[in-house]
Amino acid sequence: MRRFIVTSAFIAVTLLVAGCSGETVTTMPDVVGKGLDVAISDVKLAGIDDEVEVLGGGMFGVVDKSNWTVCSQEPQTGAEVSSAPRLTVDRSCETDGTPSEEPTREPEKSKPPVEAYSYKGAPYEVVTVDENQGPAKLNQYWVYTSKLDYSTDGYKDQIKMIIADIAQAQRTDKFIAEVVTDKEIAEAESPSTAESFIEKRGMDYFINAIPKKEKTEWVASYTGGFDPDAGEASDSAKAFEVIWFIAADAEIENWKPQAAG
Repeated sequence: MRRFIVTSAFIAVTLLVAGCSGETVTTMPDVVGKGLDVAISDVKLAGIDDEVEVLGGGMFGVVDKSNWTVCSQEPQTGAEVSSAPRLTVDRSCETDGTPSEEPTREPEKSKPPVEAYSYKGAPYEVVTVDENQGPAKLNQYWVYTSKLDYSTDGYKDQIKMIIADIAQAQRTDKFIAEVVTDKEIAEAESPSTAESFIEKRGMDYFINAIPKKEKTEWVASYTGGFDPDAGEASDSAKAFEVIWFIAADAEIENWKPQAAG
């Protein structure tokens, strides 16, 4: 609330200096630290009729004088007033009487650049794609790659990199990927090419030769987004799995690739 009570402490003394000329000297009261409304009142009460010059006030200037504090004054306390007094104001003042400065904002730390995705796995080829397969309506990718070293589990990382690359390209981890190291398996098993393959190679070759190849060359089968127990599309963790050597001694691993956002 704005104050209107003026005490004797707020009023500067107007000194009458008796000289030869008999002139009256008006001196500046001490208004530093006071609200601007009170400071202007004190200046007027000191006998200073000149319009007070106000410096500061922010972007929109001084609207409500009671919201601003005098941080410095010209002339100084007790000095003779020969021109319009000048008061510098701010919302609050430092202890030394100078206007407070806006707090400096530390520059935001720049985030490290996100490394662009780059495939660094073994070369591979998508032989064919069958769309909307099974109850979950997933796209099925038949992928051919060269034979890998199966003496350690390192080959699994290579296969996962291939599957992850497809996930990046398709921007989803919900699909089927059959990874083989013999292209004939893909041509024989894909619904898109099975009929033409049988016509080309014969039913006998399809029945007798392909299953033998699959035991060693059908390296992995990935399914993402299908719960085999419920028989339906799902987002649960068990709906994402890789079956290693599906036509031989199959080993199941729950895993999902990271798809591009």
